[in-house]
Amino acid sequence: MDYFSIIHKYIPPSSPVYHFYIIHVTLVTAKALAIANRLEFSEEQKRFVEEAGMLHDIGIIRVNAPDINCRGSLAYVMHIKEGKKILEAEGLPEHARVAENHFGVGGITKEEIENADLKLPPENIMCQRIEDKVISYADLFYSKNPNKIFNEIPLDALKLKLDSYGTRQRQIFELWHKEFS
Repeated sequence: MDYFSIIHKYIPPSSPVYHFYIIHVTLVTAKALAIANRLEFSEEQKRFVEEAGMLHDIGIIRVNAPDINCRGSLAYVMHIKEGKKILEAEGLPEHARVAENHFGVGGITKEEIENADLKLPPENIMCQRIEDKVISYADLFYSKNPNKIFNEIPLDALKLKLDSYGTRQRQIFELWHKEFS
């Protein structure tokens, strides 16, 4: 599968958002593949991690995030639903699942959606497969913030940030960190 043809279809290299997108997904994918190698994933699993890692944020093209040149009309959190739609339309249901469930730490629960008043349907959107979890974990370490895009978030700073997400998310992160590091 040529994921660049899909990326370029939705986010052309001449697009102002391309710079932010491609740097972010490349760094996330590299970290996820390093973990996949340590965990001795099969070649098929590693290929999936590479493809899904490069496509996991494709939905940002439809959201409003001016700091990274996204000029869509939707709230940023909707990039997970829009990414799912895009990748399902491309005939990639497994990749679409990753686009949807990479948010937060291993996904987000119905209660978390309701408590945070997120602009998402109230449902459980959770990582199920190890490949999804590895991509979600790797994604936590990289921001699309223009001033920090190349910098991996230090572990202490990341843990502090995760404390604001809630106990469940922090506990999952701690489990994943032991398993994936």
